[in-house]
Amino acid sequence: MADGLRTVRVRSRLPLVLLGLLLINQIFNPARIWVGVILGLAVLLLVCYLWAWALSRGLSGQRTVRGAWVVAGDLLAEQFTVVNAASFPALWVEVLDRSNLPGYRPDWVAYVGVHEQQSYPAQGRCQHRGVFTLGPWELHSGDPLGFFEAVVSYPDSRSILVYPRAMVLPDLRLPRGLAPGQARAHRRTNQTTTTVATVRPYAPGDPLRAIHWRKTAQLSGVRQDGAPFMVKQFDLEPSGDLWIVLDLDPTVHTGAGAESTLEYAITLVASLATQMLAENRRVGLAAPGCQLPPQGGQLQLWRILEALAQASATPGYPLARLLADLHPASGRGRTIVAVTPAADPAWSGELLRLAEQGNAPAALLLDAASFLPPDAPQRETRAAELAGLRGLLAQHGVASHLIDRDFVFRPVVQLTRTRTELRTLSATGRVIAVEVEEVV
Repeated sequence: MADGLRTVRVRSRLPLVLLGLLLINQIFNPARIWVGVILGLAVLLLVCYLWAWALSRGLSGQRTVRGAWVVAGDLLAEQFTVVNAASFPALWVEVLDRSNLPGYRPDWVAYVGVHEQQSYPAQGRCQHRGVFTLGPWELHSGDPLGFFEAVVSYPDSRSILVYPRAMVLPDLRLPRGLAPGQARAHRRTNQTTTTVATVRPYAPGDPLRAIHWRKTAQLSGVRQDGAPFMVKQFDLEPSGDLWIVLDLDPTVHTGAGAESTLEYAITLVASLATQMLAENRRVGLAAPGCQLPPQGGQLQLWRILEALAQASATPGYPLARLLADLHPASGRGRTIVAVTPAADPAWSGELLRLAEQGNAPAALLLDAASFLPPDAPQRETRAAELAGLRGLLAQHGVASHLIDRDFVFRPVVQLTRTRTELRTLSATGRVIAVEVEEVV
């Protein structure tokens, strides 16, 4: 059991005030009856204090959590255990929790006898993604008359990370960037791939491994003047690498809580990353203060979800700046997807600059107007601005998809995680740690 801060507090000052009044009365109006009342009340207060003091020293508690993080919508499971090592029974023990997890209240009241312990499970559904704390928490008890209160405080708290849950997305049909590989494309490259598009005469600086020896030999047999070495020209293929750019500028987001463009954007990014990684594509994330290069695998998914769980509105970091900062790390031949409710076309220029590097741009646009009240005066203006932006993007060949407030998210259930459980062997009684994989 963890050790806590132990104190005894006065719950009711009435007995102490009464004792003082009786003492004053005895001084000015002495009588034997008041002496008896004073002694009886003093003994009663002393017994109650000793009872509360013993409980403050004998009570202890422990809480255990299933894991340090969960996915939004999961049930958080804890177990509280209260032990009474005092020589007095705890006629009531109240567990008061100060956790800031929304909607989670594991408070509890129970009787704990002498040298006994009581345990109870506590559950709460994690409704929102984010970083929260479990604790601090306290044990409250006292004497039978409630004059004094024994408090055992546990000031330590532990963080719990609630990841956003991935949802099923519509068929977005994102474009693919061009990179070395197997599929045929209409761009030539000097990078070595598995597909040869054509050959050309050797030029200074060409690597020797790129020489097409068979074609050179064929031309040498035809031409009497000695044919030059012929060098392979390779094709580019559509790349599976994807950069997701998340706009967290508070000036463009609207709505509150779960019904906001910010939460919709984070859900879209989590869902898109889950979907693309499941297709064996490499996915990266760019957001204010966070840049995760494209990688594949389940570990990359949890890196992205961890960053999204902690994401919040970041002033002074518009999407145009975010895209500009991505230029040095974006590379070539990748898909760049911007997720934003911003209708201002200023950021589209930076997206097109990334396209000039050989990347394929796209945009997931949140319809901010649909998140405003029906009678909001700026609703029509923002809708018109968004329509103009989509037209501008279409003129430059940038695919865009519109997500409004009425879009129905359906959870993806293919997410898996691994946690450690302690199990007792029935034959030997030894406790071992077992890694358990579960679907969330």
